[in-house]
Amino acid sequence: MKKIYKRLLRITLILLSLFILWKVYDLSSWERSPEASSLPVTTHIYDREYALSIDKASKYLKEIPGKLNVPSFSVAVGMNNKIIWSEAIGYARIEEMLAASPDTKYRVGSTSKAITATGVARLADKGKLDLDAYVGDSILNYPKKKWNFTTRQLMSHTAGLGNYGDFPVKSWKYTLCNCYHFPTVREALNIFNEAELLYEPGTDYAYSTFDIVLSSAVLEQASGESFLPYMEKEVFRPLKMTNTLGDHSKENIEHLAGFYETKGRSYREWRSMGLVANDINLSYKWAGGGFLSTPSDLVKMGNAYLNDTVFISPKMRKEFWTPQRLRNGEINEQQYALGWRSYEDYTYEHIFDGEKPVWMVHHGGVSKGSMNFLVLFPEYSLVINASMNARAESFGLFWTEVMKLAAIFLETENQ
Repeated sequence: MKKIYKRLLRITLILLSLFILWKVYDLSSWERSPEASSLPVTTHIYDREYALSIDKASKYLKEIPGKLNVPSFSVAVGMNNKIIWSEAIGYARIEEMLAASPDTKYRVGSTSKAITATGVARLADKGKLDLDAYVGDSILNYPKKKWNFTTRQLMSHTAGLGNYGDFPVKSWKYTLCNCYHFPTVREALNIFNEAELLYEPGTDYAYSTFDIVLSSAVLEQASGESFLPYMEKEVFRPLKMTNTLGDHSKENIEHLAGFYETKGRSYREWRSMGLVANDINLSYKWAGGGFLSTPSDLVKMGNAYLNDTVFISPKMRKEFWTPQRLRNGEINEQQYALGWRSYEDYTYEHIFDGEKPVWMVHHGGVSKGSMNFLVLFPEYSLVINASMNARAESFGLFWTEVMKLAAIFLETENQ
């Protein structure tokens, strides 16, 4: 009995010591944020044809960092197949007082799913990948499960694959620490390849980053190429997305933002679990949440969807932008299609005063010390993307600010 008490006492002391260390760190690590009223502004693209909209949006942009309590906010807008505005406000790296610019690269989180979907769509368009062929039994380094599934089910989160908390405990050291490097997709599958499916594919919807990671393994096998080189060749290079790459796929990444957490008017560098230093490695989920990019690059991709029928055919665009139905005929409440969410009759109080529905295709992302939101309005040939290097209190607050910017262009250019 004494041994049990001693062991419990030892564990209690260890936990208490860790808590005290954490509190010391938490109380001593915050620095005062720069004044929101004096943040630097950098503009790269200003199309005078849209001067009225841009001037309104630029004026409003200056309010956003203070409202969301973030070090920097970068935005780009595309209309009618060109980028008409790109501007950044605030600091990419606060410690160095380095101003953010439209070239600053941010973690885009789950917006990576839409980027990967673009690569999958390109492959399907060429007839090299059948979205409805069963693939679950043939993915290398992914053992056979109770049920088989298709790429369409993976891309629409209806394949039954779990998310972070559904995997074995031994997987958590990778997904919580973010400090391991996986040079290939096949190796990254080791994180979750032993987990069983949660439900029979096609019978339910459960959003999962790892559906898309597994899709990138399917893409590799169908194309005969490694995932990142394929994306470079088929998506980034054709669209001149020169600032888009996988996190930790290269050393010394130029124009990379610092990433932070904020509290009140204070900030500190983002650390996984509050403990691990800022060299965060997202290579275990490149396809589902591990890309770095800029708003301008993502607007280029959006422009291609809306205007380039060679890059992605209208038929394939429809496939990837049609919300998927379950076997019972129901569509999930997120209107999730294939790597995109697609709301065909969306109303929002900040767009046309909520009185006029619009078709909105989008994907947002939350990552380690960052948020990203990519939105397309196909009926108006409008694309907007925004990135920032800290998290707002909620994604909804970030969503609102991006929508207010979008509304300026929708309403001013369509009066």
